[in-house]
Amino acid sequence: MDAMLKVSLRLSLLGFLVIAVVTPSANASRKSVVLGGKSDVANVRTNMEIQELGRYCVEQFNLQEQSEQGNVASIAKTDTATLNPLMFSRVVSAQKQVVAGTKFYLRIEVTQPDGSSRMFDSVVVIQPWLHSKKLLGFTPVASPIY
Repeated sequence: MDAMLKVSLRLSLLGFLVIAVVTPSANASRKSVVLGGKSDVANVRTNMEIQELGRYCVEQFNLQEQSEQGNVASIAKTDTATLNPLMFSRVVSAQKQVVAGTKFYLRIEVTQPDGSSRMFDSVVVIQPWLHSKKLLGFTPVASPIY
């Protein structure tokens, strides 16, 4: 009886060992996702929601620029030339991150007033339950990489 108990215990431990070794390798083929980490947005060029979000970022940037130049002009008491805003072309890449809402990191191609293209990195947060969308950053890319 004592020998039978030892064999049964050894087989049970062997079974647990096999399960422990096999389980991680089965999960290794799945893509790991880090909670709170950034993830790529698929089909950016055909994703209308992402393209509209990029358009929103350019519009908000233009509004901020107009507001800042308007404040400078009123302080200096001079007239400002007609502002030439950036024109949205397309979002070329996007990532999203779940925070208190969803934070999007967008690489946006714009057309400048002189007709040349330029890339900008933009960060925007959407909180649907608050009906909130806020541009956090809009900065030119030093060397555009597509």
